[in-house]
Amino acid sequence: MKPSLLPARSLGAREVRALAHPLRLRMLESLLDGPATASMLARELGESSGATSYHLRALAAAGLIEEDLDRRKGRERWWRRDPSRVGLISSAPAEDPEYDAAVALLESTMIGRDEEALRRYIACREDGEHSDEWRETAFIGGWMVYATRDEVEELSEYVVRWLRARRKPEEDREPGTPLVYVTYRALPQTPTADNN
Repeated sequence: MKPSLLPARSLGAREVRALAHPLRLRMLESLLDGPATASMLARELGESSGATSYHLRALAAAGLIEEDLDRRKGRERWWRRDPSRVGLISSAPAEDPEYDAAVALLESTMIGRDEEALRRYIACREDGEHSDEWRETAFIGGWMVYATRDEVEELSEYVVRWLRARRKPEEDREPGTPLVYVTYRALPQTPTADNN
């Protein structure tokens, strides 16, 4: 089966819908760095602790995160995630309209994240907020290539390995390393007169 950026079918429509929220996706990404509280996530993500607390409970109800009871102090609740629950997995197409609708919602959320990241980048570039070095390094591009499913799987696996190697806790990062949004797509195209 081919790798997919979608959650495993075993999660079910309810769990996939829980993922299909931009703030919840950002919180799950932050929890890859280690356990955190709602207040810590609120500061990091520029949200209210009420919002992060609400969305943490929704993620927990969907089984995507769990409370870290070893860190609990009084009313302060710590949360952690299992990175194997979300990410590149092998999955067969679902034959469940509710599940398909949930996956479509998640895909829409991911596309929205891409568009927002691009909008922020262009606005910052136009305002001169990026250094000359980053203006030369930042990249937007796309190509039409002929590739087999095996070749696309090989590329996807390489990209994900490269990205996962760069998910490091703050103490392991080079000081001043900026956050970079990286997106990747490999989409089969319907043949047209231009690419026949």
